[in-house]
Amino acid sequence: MTKTRVWLQGAGLAMLYLLPPFAEFLSPARRNFYHQLLPVTTLTRGMLIDVLLLGLLAGAGFVVLNCFTPRVRNFLWLPVLSAASWIVARDISTSLSNPMMRGHLLALTPYVPLAVLVLAISLLLLAPRIYSYCVRGAAVILAAAGIALVLVILPQLVIACFSRVPREQSSFARPVNQSWKPGELRVVWILFDELSYRQALEHRQPGIDLPAFTKLAAQSVTFSQLHPVGYETERIIPSLLLGRPVADVSGDANGNLLLRYASDKTWEHFDQDATMFAAAKGQGWGTGIAGWYNPYCRILNRVLDHCYWTFNQSVAGELFSRLSSRQSTWQNARDGLPLAARFQRLWHHSPPNQALHADYRNLLNAGQALIQDPDIRLAFIHMPVPHPPGLFRNPSVPGEEGFDYLGNLLLADQALAKFLASIATGPAAANTVVIVSSDHSWRVPLWRGEANWTQAEERATDGGVFDQRPVLMVRFPGQNTPEQVDRPQSEMIVHDLLLDLIAGRIRTPQDWLATLPGRMPAMNQAD
Repeated sequence: MTKTRVWLQGAGLAMLYLLPPFAEFLSPARRNFYHQLLPVTTLTRGMLIDVLLLGLLAGAGFVVLNCFTPRVRNFLWLPVLSAASWIVARDISTSLSNPMMRGHLLALTPYVPLAVLVLAISLLLLAPRIYSYCVRGAAVILAAAGIALVLVILPQLVIACFSRVPREQSSFARPVNQSWKPGELRVVWILFDELSYRQALEHRQPGIDLPAFTKLAAQSVTFSQLHPVGYETERIIPSLLLGRPVADVSGDANGNLLLRYASDKTWEHFDQDATMFAAAKGQGWGTGIAGWYNPYCRILNRVLDHCYWTFNQSVAGELFSRLSSRQSTWQNARDGLPLAARFQRLWHHSPPNQALHADYRNLLNAGQALIQDPDIRLAFIHMPVPHPPGLFRNPSVPGEEGFDYLGNLLLADQALAKFLASIATGPAAANTVVIVSSDHSWRVPLWRGEANWTQAEERATDGGVFDQRPVLMVRFPGQNTPEQVDRPQSEMIVHDLLLDLIAGRIRTPQDWLATLPGRMPAMNQAD
């Protein structure tokens, strides 16, 4: 019985260490299944290898530990208690839904093992009996975690390793039924993820020159009091596509998107035939997307003629930031091991944000190709900037700390300039409506607790103030003067605008402004 218990303790320690990716990939919501390129078997197989390897190593360590005398054994439990406390503190922090609290606790996590070690040494020296009770309690907790691994997690993990989901395509191009004809309207909708109205258009920081945004604002209808429809991209984008605020999203084992609306407690499958892309297809328009994060080629497959989608990052936390279904099983197993995050440059030979760099470059090229094809009359481009982490240097900050959100704003402006140049040189330039928007603003409470938060970002936000206004600029064909709407509006007007443009009900700024409500309609306040 004793031998079984120590092996279960080793399994429990391995399970606690790998709990963040387990929670992401095996939870009922399966959000990481949804965001990864299917199938995710290289991820689940990598995790299976890791948990078996770490469980065996930890179990062997506990077997050796039990060979010593009780006095020596109690001493050797000190590093075990310290390591286990760090793992548990990290697991608790990453599981919190409140971003501000999660950030604060993650910042404190590195100090937890030191505090536990000091406390444990004090108890060992001053109250050895209490210390022995603590060790026994920790052993029971680890064994219980090991039982949960064997009975609950391992069976699900093994089943996931042999999923029969076919490998999906991250891009496709199909013939367009009706070619664009001169004089026909065309719409190019460019969404910059996490673009803040305040930072981009209202209160720019020193050294952050955004000429493309400035020029477009001087020729567009711009909204200064836009109210977001949510806090997270995975809810906001489906809300805009469907014209109905989404309260929550989930996924299933096949990577399908499930939605729950604020007015309904039941889950529904995302209906691509109810989106504006379906409406455009119904009117004979060619449709195309070059997008990030959301698996557009999967959830809108039937209503798109051209599609490109990329997302090379994992969402399983900093220690597992390299995990991706686009990697092999052995690469994921390697990147899931302890200390892999510290030594990964030995085999990756690239900075941690290299995947986001690649996404940006690939989407820039795919977006320009989409714009240059006039037969795609409804083109949607979802760019991964200025979403953190920092990819571009903020000229006002010296050294390595210069890569931040403000630097990403410069990168977004460069992308916008290239897109606008592609539109201007295309055959449909005189008939193109340009929509530039963001899903949500810069989520300061989410990022402020991160280790790479800079002093420049602190100054830009006036000490961490969250301005929730996203961006919306709309330039109609031939428009060369600005129009600013200062009365509050819901972000959902983007959906209504697109439907009206597709149906031919709106062709000028005046047509559209006449339809806007005088006040913001009631929105879902779940966020």
